[in-house]
Amino acid sequence: MQRRFLFSGLLAALALAAGACADETPTLSGEDQFPPGSIPITREVIIPASEFIRSLGSFSGYTSAVDAPYVVLANQYEGALSAHALARFTGFPINVSYVRNGATRQDSFFTYVDSRLVLGVDSAAVAGVPLTVQVWEAVQRWDAFSATWTMAVDTAGDRTPWTEPGGTRGALIAQQTLTDADADSLVITIPGAAVERLADSTSNGIVLTIAETGKRIDVADVLLRAAIRPDSASPDTTIIVTVRTGPFRTTVYTPEQPDAPMGTFAVGGIRSARTLLELDLEQTVPGCAEGETCGEVPLSEVQLNQVAILLRPTTVPSGFGALNSVPIALRLVEEPELGRVAPLGQTSLDRDITFAPGDTVVVLPVTSLTATLAANDSIPRTFALVSELPQIDAPPTFGAAFFDPAPRLRIIYTLRARRPLP
Repeated sequence: MQRRFLFSGLLAALALAAGACADETPTLSGEDQFPPGSIPITREVIIPASEFIRSLGSFSGYTSAVDAPYVVLANQYEGALSAHALARFTGFPINVSYVRNGATRQDSFFTYVDSRLVLGVDSAAVAGVPLTVQVWEAVQRWDAFSATWTMAVDTAGDRTPWTEPGGTRGALIAQQTLTDADADSLVITIPGAAVERLADSTSNGIVLTIAETGKRIDVADVLLRAAIRPDSASPDTTIIVTVRTGPFRTTVYTPEQPDAPMGTFAVGGIRSARTLLELDLEQTVPGCAEGETCGEVPLSEVQLNQVAILLRPTTVPSGFGALNSVPIALRLVEEPELGRVAPLGQTSLDRDITFAPGDTVVVLPVTSLTATLAANDSIPRTFALVSELPQIDAPPTFGAAFFDPAPRLRIIYTLRARRPLP
């Protein structure tokens, strides 16, 4: 067994215990664990992947673009990824109310004037500024739940390809340049005549694109602040009505999110990749101080200070790497024989974890899980590494995260050792 051991004395043990109390789950307790004549010894063990983990495969395809709470725009990002957003607006008013001479009036005859399209920008998911967002009129019918880069509608009873891949576009309605990567919104002026067409029940909505190559941006919200001028109101009366897309928006993109190379751990992305893992956390550790020769003891006989799985990120190809932080969870799998369709159970990490671009190591704290497994031989040992937010089924990020198939297990523990006699 190839392991690396570190030793520290009492002061280091106390410092570790104080600094890691949030992760501490002792498997030994009571005042007699370190009786008179003994000193606490704290050690660290690093165990390679081959001794504690086995990948059962990575799977994806659990969600699609229409499930996401965002849309994505990209133009040959990293030389590969292109993405357009499609949106149709619903809830345009039939009549409007306003106050004139102290009385409330209604008017079903009104005119749309210059309005504002407001895009809620995820400032943590902007790759390259300046970038120009273009608003095109969509001139082909499309289905938000089945549209892809090549297909406008792809259902059992209707398979209609786009006449222009990525969404058939008509006139360029407007465009606006984002210059600040930290901005949380981009406001685009939409001419009144274009709003009038979008308000028509036969409208196919809009297509959003990026003009410059090599850029990418995630948009969390798309709404239209329609400016209305009632015919019977005074000329300076303008009413602002907010019109949203509801479920009628999606992202079409090319290529598809890549599958992880054989053995690689994949999580997240627009298709919600997950990796099933079989864990063996019932390890043994040296029962004495570094430099001494002794047998190994099970984890149930030491005090666990910290146990963590250390993952090393790898590159996600085709422009699908995450721009923003990816939440990571470890979920229990009670029926692993079902493979990709196995239902997931409770979360098993000590706390919520996110992987941020640029991180060289991702630490998954499993102190409580290790203590439970060390004390109980009957509970399941198969888990799913996933990217998710609590109580939310939608994919939290467009970009995926891949990890090297050879993680490490780090165990920091305290044991007792007799003081040597003088």
